[in-house]
Amino acid sequence: MIPNIAAFKTLIKDRVGLHFFNGMEGLLNAALHQRMSEWGKESSEEYYEKLCVSTIEFDKLLSLLTINETYFFREPEVLDIVCDLLVPRILGQRSGPVRILSAGCSSGEEAYSLAIKLHQKYREAFAQCVEIHGCDIDTKILDKARMANYSSYSFRGVDSLLQQTYFTCNGNQFQLHDVIRNKVQFHRSNIVKEQLQPKFDIILLRNVSIYFDVETRRLLHFNLLTMLEYDGALFFGNAETLANNFGILKLKQEHGHFYFCQPKTSRVPALAASVSPRMITPVIPAKTPSRVSSSQQCDNWIKSALLCVADKRFAEAEDWISQVLTIDIHHQEALVIKGAIALEKCEFEQTALSAKQVLEQDEWSAEAKMLLGLAMMWQQHTQQAIAWFKQVVYQQPGYWPAHYYLAEMYRQSELYRPAQRTYRITLQLLNAETNNTMGNACALRLPLSFPTNSFRFLCEHQLAQFTSQDGQ
Repeated sequence: MIPNIAAFKTLIKDRVGLHFFNGMEGLLNAALHQRMSEWGKESSEEYYEKLCVSTIEFDKLLSLLTINETYFFREPEVLDIVCDLLVPRILGQRSGPVRILSAGCSSGEEAYSLAIKLHQKYREAFAQCVEIHGCDIDTKILDKARMANYSSYSFRGVDSLLQQTYFTCNGNQFQLHDVIRNKVQFHRSNIVKEQLQPKFDIILLRNVSIYFDVETRRLLHFNLLTMLEYDGALFFGNAETLANNFGILKLKQEHGHFYFCQPKTSRVPALAASVSPRMITPVIPAKTPSRVSSSQQCDNWIKSALLCVADKRFAEAEDWISQVLTIDIHHQEALVIKGAIALEKCEFEQTALSAKQVLEQDEWSAEAKMLLGLAMMWQQHTQQAIAWFKQVVYQQPGYWPAHYYLAEMYRQSELYRPAQRTYRITLQLLNAETNNTMGNACALRLPLSFPTNSFRFLCEHQLAQFTSQDGQ
């Protein structure tokens, strides 16, 4: 390990916000050794001094530290909501162009994917309807983006006809046509500290915030606040969204997808350190001092109800829950248990009613959303089930039952590619749980049994079926 690696970590974080934690420190150590070797110096102290004064050398090191893993039409659901919902909505409210920014754009695939989808939608009017920009801190990768020349690796899952329509094959490379290439402008920018203006209607910053610590992400939000139009939308990657909910921007959900927008009330940016992240936990109604004993009694009844549910003694469990709700009609845990009991008894309308009562108090209750997804599934309302399971996955990405049932709904809807992907995710999470590498962070308080061995078998069976069909 580089002896003064802490000094390098501080320098890089101060310059561009990158934070090296846990296993990331190994990446930094390897990159430093590589650059020191190529520079011809063995002393890390000398190399540190070089970094402090040489922008060129700093950029070369930076290129080794950012993982530019991207490809065309990645997370297509987000591209769909941008191109099919948000852009038409904005154009319906005012004349164009709609300004879109792909931040942390890497080699340009995301920005060009947006341009292709919008060209398909607007054709001749494309140039007047939208204005697309990409930005990144890595100058080397931006040069590649501007060239728009890609290997087959960038086209995983891309329809071959679309590839033939917008790219020209040149040996092992594919050159993007100028009608798309010329529509995207790329900029070197540190998105944490620098602002691109004028403001943008839509910003995508997906799979970038994983490099930042909490303090830096808060600063990032204040910076993005000044770059986003009043009615604009900011997208993070699926697994990043809830971790970026600091209350600086408003989190909004539409068609099962989350994005951030300007808060309704105007804010004067304050020190980011004064903003506390919102904790997505059930809201417990305040108890007056006179009801402390009743609260303890409710806790005892809840424990008794859970024991009855575990033994499938649902009538007794309902009696205990009824007593809790007599004292506190809004008791969230009791309502969740009541909904779960109704689900076990196939009383799906009652399940939905209990879940909605919980959501009226706490719009972030993943337990309530999971119950609604299951209730919709058993009533064969497949699309509604998909929407609810998606929300659970966004909020609790490590909760494998939600992934499994989402995969089932995809399969039933003949969405085979997302079904295969989601079955694989379920298996990965099941294996992590078996190996005790997940902890309890993703556990939902639901009195429902999900036997892991059975679900693992079902996932493997469905994936085998897909493989068999592909081989025919």
